[in-house]
Amino acid sequence: MKHQLFVLGEAVDFEESMTCEFKEVKGQNPTQAIGKVVDEYVVAYLNEAGGSVYWGIRDNDRLVVGVTLNHDKRDQVRQVVGQKIAAIAPSVSSDCYQIPFHKVMHTAEGTVAPENTFVVEVSVRPPDSGALYLTGSGEAYKKTLGGKRKLTGAELLNALLVQLQAKQDSSQTPESVENSELTWMPSVARRARYVRPLLRGARVLWVDDNPSNNLYERTALASLDISVDLALSTEEALYMTSRLQYDLVLSDMNRAGNVNAGTELLDHLKPQKAATPLVFYVGQIDRQRTAPLGAFGITNRPDELFHYVFDVLERRARGTD
Repeated sequence: MKHQLFVLGEAVDFEESMTCEFKEVKGQNPTQAIGKVVDEYVVAYLNEAGGSVYWGIRDNDRLVVGVTLNHDKRDQVRQVVGQKIAAIAPSVSSDCYQIPFHKVMHTAEGTVAPENTFVVEVSVRPPDSGALYLTGSGEAYKKTLGGKRKLTGAELLNALLVQLQAKQDSSQTPESVENSELTWMPSVARRARYVRPLLRGARVLWVDDNPSNNLYERTALASLDISVDLALSTEEALYMTSRLQYDLVLSDMNRAGNVNAGTELLDHLKPQKAATPLVFYVGQIDRQRTAPLGAFGITNRPDELFHYVFDVLERRARGTD
C-alpha cells in the first residue's frame, strides 16, 4: 500500500480484510479517538499475521474522508500511539510498527482537501516469537474480517495456558522434557472450569520485583474472576496485607538481590491470626527439598502453581481451611 494515492471523497482501490481495517475519525479530538482503540488493533495484528489500520477512510464505502492534523497534532498522535504500544506485553520492538501520515490529495473535479488532511496508518509486523500479546490492561484480541474480537473466559484461559506450556517446555532440559507430562494444559483447563464458581471474588496478592516474568499467569488468574494485586517488595506486600484481606499470597524467593526475601515475607505473615496461605513461585527449584516451613507450597511449574491456587481457594470457598 506504500504507493496508494488517497484522494478526498474517492474510494480506495483496496478493501478491508484480515490485514486491513478502515476507521473514520469522529468528534473533535482525533488524537483521543485514535489512542482509544489503537492498542487493541495492534494486539490483534500481533496475534495474527500483521496488517494496517487506516484512520480517515470510511469503512462502509471505502471513501477517503481524512483526518485534519497540524504538525503539533501529528506529534501528539505519534506520542499517544507510541505510549499505548509501549504498554503492550510482551514488549514490542520499534521496528515492528510504523505510523505513516499519508497526505490526502485534491480531487480531479477541483474539490480542495483541507490543509493538513491525512490518512493515518498504523502498520504492524508481528515478530516471529509466537507469543500471545496483551494490551496494557491485560486484554487479548484477535483480528477478524472487518474488525477484531476480544478473547474472554475459557478462550483466553486456554490461550494463556498454551503460552505457559510452551514457556515451561522451553525451560526444561531434553531429558526432563522426555520424562515430563507435556499435556498438563488440558487438565488445568478442565479443573478451572469445574472450580470456577468457587474462585469468583477471591483476592490474591502477587509479590515479585519482576512482574513481567509472570504476566501470563496473573492474566490467567484474572480471567477466572480472581482479583490479583501486585506488590514489588516485601515492605509493600506487608503494607497491603495489613490493610486488605487476601485469600492467598504468591511470592518469588529472591528480590533485589536478597535470596531470603521470600522466607522473610513468610516469617512476617506467620504470626498473623488466620495467616494467609503463601505459595512460592520460583525460577528454579530443588525437587529434593520441601517447601519452607509454614508455606503452602513451592513450585517452578505453571501447572502446579494453578493447582496450588485452586487447592487454597477451593478450601476457602468450602470452609475447609
